Amino acid sequence: MKKKEYDFDTEVKRYLTQKGYARRRQLIKDLMEIHKNELGYSLKSINRKLDKLKNQGMIIRLEYSDFGKLGIEDTDKNASYLTLKDISKITEHMDKILERLDSEEPMKQKMALKEIARYEQTYVLTPVQLDLVVAQFDKNIDKGNIDDELADKLLLLLDRYILKKDIEPTNKAKTIDLLVKLLDKYPVPVSTHVNLRTHIIYLLGHYGHKAVIERFMEDARTLQDPFSVENVYNTEYTANLIEEHREELYKLEEELAIEGKEYASQFVSNIRTDALINLGLYKNPYTTGKKEDDSW
Repeated sequence: MKKKEYDFDTEVKRYLTQKGYARRRQLIKDLMEIHKNELGYSLKSINRKLDKLKNQGMIIRLEYSDFGKLGIEDTDKNASYLTLKDISKITEHMDKILERLDSEEPMKQKMALKEIARYEQTYVLTPVQLDLVVAQFDKNIDKGNIDDELADKLLLLLDRYILKKDIEPTNKAKTIDLLVKLLDKYPVPVSTHVNLRTHIIYLLGHYGHKAVIERFMEDARTLQDPFSVENVYNTEYTANLIEEHREELYKLEEELAIEGKEYASQFVSNIRTDALINLGLYKNPYTTGKKEDDSW
């Protein structure tokens, strides 16, 4: 095999591994964009190479009947979606692993999440499979069968898929409901799993849920050192929510200042400023690694 053909095959395999599946025309568009003006990446050349990979059995075309199972919202029955043949075999294994999440035994659930993580670089869960993950854990949290370690592993999984891979469960309402229940279960930081609550707030921030604002206000009022959670709220995931609730947060900032709680008031002020920075509405006030005093 020529080096250029090898590079093309490897790139397509990596692309489909990361995404799980892709519409053929989108794959072609992305390849042409990456290799603009390069030999061997014209529309005709890419189509020829993809057909060769298909004939070799490395990639397969998904049937329209598979779209619903994979969470592909496309009504075009003639749409061409490609995936790796090897992935279809792993899918069968993952379907069995996902069934383990239905167990009321926390260790079986943890082992299932560990197995999903093991194949993260090889296999991508579909939106429908993520729905199953959410549904199983929603049922278990209602039964009180989720401990800190299990919740932490679950949230890491959702964070990676929803925020990092941009692959979301199809049932948005159910996902938000689970996250709200988890925030109710973990209203304050968990010392043994420092990122647990952070993931919840990032995810709820992504979905624009007001529970983030309610928790932020409570943290400002009650935490002995609110700045210990500053990194939880000064992110791109929470910026829109923080700015949308400018009036009530201004009142909170003012209220805390009047009560003599200047430390807490400054915390609220910093987060509000960071939100504007993340939205590109305010010039970054950081100098030599320190925030400027924004008081008059």
